[in-house]
Amino acid sequence: MGRCLGTGQFLNRDIKKVALLDSVFLFILALDEKHSREGNGRLEENKTQGGKHMKKKIALLLAAAMTVSLMAGCGGDSGSAQTAGNSEAAGAVAEEEVDPRFKYEEPVTLTSYFEISPALGEFNKEDMLNSVYYTRMTEETNISIDWLWYAANTPDDSQQKKSVAIASGEIPDFMIVNSSQLSLLAKSDLINRNIGEVFKKYASDELMAWTTGEGDAALEAATDKGEIIAIPLVDSSIDKAPMLWIRRDWIKKLGLEMPKTLDELYNVMVAFRDQDPDGNGKDDTIGMVFHNNFLSAGLGDGVGVFNGFGAYPTAWIEDGNGGLVYGSVKEENKDALNFLAKMYQEGLIEQDFSSNDEVKASEAAASGRAGIQYGLMWNANWPLNSTVQNDIEADWVALPIPTAVDGDAKPQISLAITGYVVVNKKCEHPEAVVRMLNFWVDKYGYSGEEYNDYLVKDANDVLNFPLHWVMLKTWFPLKNLTIHNNIVAALESGDSSSLNAEELVSYNDIQNYLSGDIVTSYGGMKTFGNDMSAYDTMNEYYEKDMFMWDKFTTGPTPTMGQKMSTVTDKVMEYYTKVIMGIETTDNFDDFVKELNSLGLDKITEEVNEWYAGK
Repeated sequence: MGRCLGTGQFLNRDIKKVALLDSVFLFILALDEKHSREGNGRLEENKTQGGKHMKKKIALLLAAAMTVSLMAGCGGDSGSAQTAGNSEAAGAVAEEEVDPRFKYEEPVTLTSYFEISPALGEFNKEDMLNSVYYTRMTEETNISIDWLWYAANTPDDSQQKKSVAIASGEIPDFMIVNSSQLSLLAKSDLINRNIGEVFKKYASDELMAWTTGEGDAALEAATDKGEIIAIPLVDSSIDKAPMLWIRRDWIKKLGLEMPKTLDELYNVMVAFRDQDPDGNGKDDTIGMVFHNNFLSAGLGDGVGVFNGFGAYPTAWIEDGNGGLVYGSVKEENKDALNFLAKMYQEGLIEQDFSSNDEVKASEAAASGRAGIQYGLMWNANWPLNSTVQNDIEADWVALPIPTAVDGDAKPQISLAITGYVVVNKKCEHPEAVVRMLNFWVDKYGYSGEEYNDYLVKDANDVLNFPLHWVMLKTWFPLKNLTIHNNIVAALESGDSSSLNAEELVSYNDIQNYLSGDIVTSYGGMKTFGNDMSAYDTMNEYYEKDMFMWDKFTTGPTPTMGQKMSTVTDKVMEYYTKVIMGIETTDNFDDFVKELNSLGLDKITEEVNEWYAGK
């Protein structure tokens, strides 16, 4: 273990242009993982969610993901072109230009681990090895992978196995790790600390553009002591920006205006509660969807409410003195908490919200009892698409989050990295890992033929969804926004000939919606369309540079790993009690003192030591 097998030299391959695309699919799958994270970057088993509820949640979120995703080793030295991976200290990278789409002349085998997505259900090794992705990757690169084990991608299975491997000092040629594991490996003598230079040399222009699509933050997050020690696998950060979803048909029926401020939103919620917007003659509507994990952005959360008051709980933001402060302790949170407490007291949110997770809370929107929810760009695919199945007139639209401060409210986002690829320092040709990533970028759906082969054929069958077979995958952070803008241009011009295969899927969805197929095509129209869609709002955020970034972009500090979960638990406990009227914000200073006594003061010190050394 730890050696790359095989020899070979590069054969030139034609370089083709590829569109810069991304996928939100990983984000939806990551929602479940988010519930099992406690602390910053520390993956733990979530003991508060029952298995039955989590399975239901995964199934429903995957249904949304399917819709959104459709819318939208090394060898011995045998030639001069292979000097980049020579085992000479996993070595210095030669300066000659190389074709990023090279093919090894002799077969190359790398060892690694295969993590089984929960979406796959029953896993069949032969199905994976015979998938179009792996067969074509081997054909075009001459690289194959010797999987040392297969395990479910959960804290108890694959994450534990990887942690044991790191502790034992026996790691495969390459593997994907989380930020905590990367921090451990940074202190070890196991990995190739020169992988950043290898990546810069062998990455295709497209792969590099994807990795740096939101600036250098992703590469900086994989940097230790000035060296890039891992390849970050990126996702879209902006796709996690909160927005407001609201029933436009109810707004029109009651003669209201779209809310831009939180005071206006409050008045709309009161009207939705009191004026029978669904017209059934019953007192059965509420102001807004809300659930017990309200500091976790997704659907029916409260992150957008806090952001509207200029508060950024859970994020590390600038303190005005050159350092960072934990957003949950800022004074602005008091205004947001008092606003939510008022909503609770007046029955604008469910009285049992503290017992309801996202799935349970979403039933209020799906059933037509609620016409407002904060959430993310994918909400029209689920649960809001369920509303129109019960009421064909249901017209959900997306808005920027209303504000209580001067100017636009800033939605909070954090750097989206799904994992870090580390390479064993004994691997003689680490460039093979970069070659596989180049292959992934090339094959992710640019021609109609490849799009059908790699993504669409099995898209209706979650168990065989091709993306699950691919371990090394990264995404273009602005893919979905790019899809939206290209579709809007095509809708305005009436010419769709320039759209790529993935864009055409959503474009056709929108045309079907406009032709009357509302139920089936609802998600596509409301996500990527040109009539107050999710990406109309996202485009406004992007054009105005409205995002509030979490500035802490590295792995957990030592004290975070030990105490952050206790801090975050206390935050949720106190915030929930304030909203329910059990506590008041008069005790906010005492709450902050308690957080510091639980370890936040030491964590803040460590965070600022890191920040000062960037």
